[in-house]
Amino acid sequence: MDVISPFLWGPIISGLVAFLVIIVLTPFSERLRLMDIPDERKRHGEPVPMIGGIAIFMALLGVAQVYSMDPLWSWLLAGSTVLVVVGFLDDVFDLGVRIRLVAQMFACGLMIWGAQISVTGLGVVGGVSVDLGIAGLVLTFVASVGLINAFNMVDGIDGLAAGHALIALVSIVLGQWLTFGLQHQFGLAVLGSAIFAFWLVNMSLTPLRKVFLGDAGSLVLGFLIAWLLIALSQGSSPSLHPVMTIWCVTLPVFDTIVVVARRLRRGRSPFSADRQHLHHLLLAAGFSKRGALAMILIVALVFNVSGLIVTAILGSIWSLVLWAFCLIAFMAIVFHPQVEAGASGRHRQSRISVD
Repeated sequence: MDVISPFLWGPIISGLVAFLVIIVLTPFSERLRLMDIPDERKRHGEPVPMIGGIAIFMALLGVAQVYSMDPLWSWLLAGSTVLVVVGFLDDVFDLGVRIRLVAQMFACGLMIWGAQISVTGLGVVGGVSVDLGIAGLVLTFVASVGLINAFNMVDGIDGLAAGHALIALVSIVLGQWLTFGLQHQFGLAVLGSAIFAFWLVNMSLTPLRKVFLGDAGSLVLGFLIAWLLIALSQGSSPSLHPVMTIWCVTLPVFDTIVVVARRLRRGRSPFSADRQHLHHLLLAAGFSKRGALAMILIVALVFNVSGLIVTAILGSIWSLVLWAFCLIAFMAIVFHPQVEAGASGRHRQSRISVD
C-alpha cells in the first residue's frame, strides 16, 4: 500500500486542487483582468475567466509539495513558473510575441542547462544509431519552442488544447509500453488528472462556471508535453523511442505547420491571428463546435496510435515515411482551393453578421 497509495492519491489531489483553484479564482477573475472578452474573432457569447492554466499549474505544484516527485519535475515546474507568470501578464497586458518568445527560450534554457536534458540523437534508425551532436541543441530549441506555440495556436475552441494534451499523455504511455517500459507514471498521472479536471469545467460538464486556459495555460501545456517527450526519449535509459515522439503530438504539429506555411505564403507573420486552423475549417464546413472537437480528437488519437504501432512493429524508417506521407496528405486536403475558399467565405459572412 505504501507504493500504491501515493499513485492513487496524487492524481486525486491534483484534480481536486485544480477544481478548488478554479472555484476560488473565478470570482476574482474580472478584478485580476483575467477575462476573455468576446470580439470579432472570439465569439463565445460572454466574458470567460482565463484561469485554467493557473489551476493546472497550482495542482502540479501542490502535489509536488506533498509527494517527493522525480527530480525532472522540479525543473519542469521551474520552467512552467516562468511561462505561467509571462502568460498571466500577457493575458492581462498583451505583452506581444517577442516577449513571449524570449520567455519560452529562457524556460527551455532552464531545462537544457539546469536539468541537463536535450535532444542528443534519434535513436536507432535503420539499424544505425543517429547522433546529432551540436545540431541536437538547435533541434531542442526549435522542437520545444515550436510545440509550445503549437499548443498556444490550437487553443481555439473549448476542450481542444487540453484534449490534445491528454491524448499526448496517453500516447506517451502507449509508446513506453510498446518499447522500453513505463517510467514517470506518477507525474504523468498527476498532470493528466489536473488537465482533465480543467477540461471538464471548460466543456461545461460540471456545475462550475466555464473557464479558459488563457496563454498561461496553453504555453505551460505545450512546454510540459514538449519536455516530457524530450526527457523520456533521450539520455542513457530512455523509455520512449525518439521517433515515437513525433507521433505523440501529430495533429497539433500538422495544424501548426500548415497554418504557419499559409501565413508565410501570404506575406504575414507566423504569429498573426486568422481563422484558418483545422477547427476553423471544420466549423466552416458546417460542424458544430463539439462536433469539430470530437472529429479532431478522434483523428488525433487514430494518427497517434497508428504511428506508434507502426514504429514498434515496422521500425523507425517506415514510421518516418508514414509520418511524412500523412503530413503531405493533410496539407493537400487543407490547402485544397475549395477548402480554403469555404473557410474564407464563412469568415467573411461572420464578419458581416458581426458588423
